[in-house]
Order: sequence, then C-alpha cells, then structure tokens
Amino acid sequence: MCMATVALALAGCSQFEPRDKRFYYRALWNFALREDLAELDSEFNGVDFGHSNLYENLLFTGGNDVQAIDDRARKETLAFIATKPRLNPNEEAIAPTYMKLAWRAQNTFDEAHALHRATYDIMASDEPDKARALRNVVAYYQESAYAITAKRLDHHRLDQFPYSKTFRNRFPLFNATIWSYHYLQVAVYDPLQAAGDLQAKTQAVRPILATYRRYLEQPPVEWTFMPLTAELSPSFAAHYREIANIFDNLHMLHDNISDILASETLPTWEAKRTEIYRLVNTYYLASADATNPMIVRDGESHH
Repeated sequence: MCMATVALALAGCSQFEPRDKRFYYRALWNFALREDLAELDSEFNGVDFGHSNLYENLLFTGGNDVQAIDDRARKETLAFIATKPRLNPNEEAIAPTYMKLAWRAQNTFDEAHALHRATYDIMASDEPDKARALRNVVAYYQESAYAITAKRLDHHRLDQFPYSKTFRNRFPLFNATIWSYHYLQVAVYDPLQAAGDLQAKTQAVRPILATYRRYLEQPPVEWTFMPLTAELSPSFAAHYREIANIFDNLHMLHDNISDILASETLPTWEAKRTEIYRLVNTYYLASADATNPMIVRDGESHH
C-alpha cells in the first residue's frame, strides 16, 4: 500500500524525466584525492550521503517532524560518515523518491559535485599546470545544460522567498551539519593550493578535518548563513572566481531546496517540484544568465 501511494504521488508529478547524465571529465589526475588523501576523500563521501538522506526524509515526513530529521536522519548520516566510506555512495539508492520527483535538479547537483571532485583531484595531484587543468574542467562543465551560473548571485535575495529559512529554523542541528559540510568543502582549497607536496597537503588539511569533526559533534547552530568560498579560501576565490561562484551558488541552491521540501506553503509534491524547477531554471542555470535578476554586478553586495 505504501509503495502504491508513492507511485501515485509521483505519477501526479507529470511524466518521469529522461536521463541524460554525462560522464566525468577524464584525465590522468582523476581520483588523485582518493588515492593520495583518502582521509579527506572519505569525508566528502559522507557529505554526498547526507544531502540525499535529508531530502528523502523531508519528503516522507512532510518536513515537520523534528525528531525524524534532527535526531534520526541526522544520526543516520553521522553513522555513515563514521564508517569512513572509501567510495562515494549511490545517491539514487539513498533517495529514490526525491530523484524521481526532481531528477533534473538532482542532476544539476551531480554535475556541480563532479566539478567539485575534479577540482580536489587537481589540487591533490602532481599535475604541473593546475591552472590549465582547472580551465579545462570548467569549460567541460559549462558545456552541460545543467551547468550552474558562474556569475555571482545575490544570496541575500535568494534567501528571501516565502519559504526561506524554514529548514534552518525548524531543524537547526541538521542545517548546521549541512553548513559544516560546506565549510569543509570550501576551507580546504587554499591549504591544498599552497602546499608544495603530498606530505604538506596531508598536514595542511588535518586541522580543517579536526574542526569539521568538532562541528559534527557540536553543530554550529549560531551560524546565520552558509560559509562562502571567499571567506574561507580567499586566495582560491581570487584566482578562480568562476569556480568559487559556481560552488557558492550550488550551496545556496541546496539551502533553497531544503526549505522547499520543509515548507507547508508548498503542501504537495507537485507544488514542491514546480517551485524547485522554477528556481533552477530562472536563477541558477547558466542558460538563464541573460535574464537572471539575481546576478550581482561588480561592486554590489551579495551576502
């Protein structure tokens, strides 16, 4: 009966979408992070589980069960992280219902996450021309129809929709856990960029890992906004402005979708799906740059 209910709900959300996932950019530095900085790589694998586990649980609990999210789902995520997973998990197996509900939005995440991984691999590798390698992966990424804009977006305005802040206000522990993930993702760029060899890279990321693990134990619920790349890795953000913008915009989109899934102002799955796609298509995809009102012009504040 439960499966039938889910099937009917999904059937009401239009037709299932065709899948057009791309293969990752292939290069000699692929999987350098996994091979050389396995401790950091395993933490990123935990991040992948956390987002998908959250979305699936928000859908099935209606976004208003604090114990189910801040207690049970969060502890499931922490337990997975504690296993130090060697490989990144299959997110579709973790959140099959959400993937069916909004697959194009998930593929937007997947493409940007692949760029994340490529960037870490390049930074961890012995690639002699890292700037060229990064230009190549960004160019490949931007060929995708799912590429997030590399323009700076007005994150303050993107956090002012009627449903904005619903997730962080209702589930402060899991929200702080998500932002802790984002801290880890952007804080390692400058140390990896500055380190001259593998031993130096290993030593450089350990204090960041220690801080991140402390955040998991004691979530920074006092934070009022997600970490931004320029705040934690200013050198990387200055040298690779487009990449920093893509990642900050990606993380803002994560916050928007968490709010949509938790909000009673969008009471049905169809309403949530429609709003997710409206946001992605209007404000986040690079294909909307010409008409996107959220793009920040030089000199304007975006936080």
